[in-house]
Amino acid sequence: MRDGTPVYAVADGIARHENPSAVSVDGGDVVFGYWHIAPAVRHRERVRRHQLLGRVLAPWGHVHFAERRRGQYVDPLRPRALTPWSDPTSPRIAAISFERAGRALRPHALFADVDVVVEAHDRPPLRPLEPWGAAILTPSLLRWRVLHRGRIARPWHTPIDFRTFQRQERFEAIYASGTRQNRPGKPGRYRFFLAHQWTTSLLPDGHYRLEAEAADERGNLARAGLEFVLANHV
Repeated sequence: MRDGTPVYAVADGIARHENPSAVSVDGGDVVFGYWHIAPAVRHRERVRRHQLLGRVLAPWGHVHFAERRRGQYVDPLRPRALTPWSDPTSPRIAAISFERAGRALRPHALFADVDVVVEAHDRPPLRPLEPWGAAILTPSLLRWRVLHRGRIARPWHTPIDFRTFQRQERFEAIYASGTRQNRPGKPGRYRFFLAHQWTTSLLPDGHYRLEAEAADERGNLARAGLEFVLANHV
């Protein structure tokens, strides 16, 4: 959105100035937050739904919008939340890799402990205005499994689930090296740890297939696979 775009309250409540460019509206069990705006309401003013809260502050060109329920952050665009809303886009898995100490390994001769990393993203259903037009998002969840000759050798496991709030201190446990945030005119890059130091010796040597799946809140999903060979006893 453009700088100066009006921002309206999605629900009634008490306005609070979180800082000079952020307003929250406290409705009791639910608190909505609006960042990067020039406030048009007073601190502790009672506001009504659809009342003007402020305008997008230059040079941000966007609003960070958040929802907290009983103190916990939740996705405001989840099913049965804010409406009307639809998302026909699907996430994309760009790459799957096995790594050790941040260095990619050849998948045809894996041994010992390895990190399992997937690069994935989702595109917003509404293209942002420039300079954020190329911006991408993270999928809502990522999971993976291992197959051996078409049979399940390791069942689905879901290590990344953004449907619940992830604390900042978990950043390095979630994101692998090479991750970067969106910048004006330049899309971000999201690389996730599906597993840290996965012990490959738990499975017999042989040929396997790793399958990864990325999904959004609306059930749109992408799946990709990578053939690999375990060679712990060669």
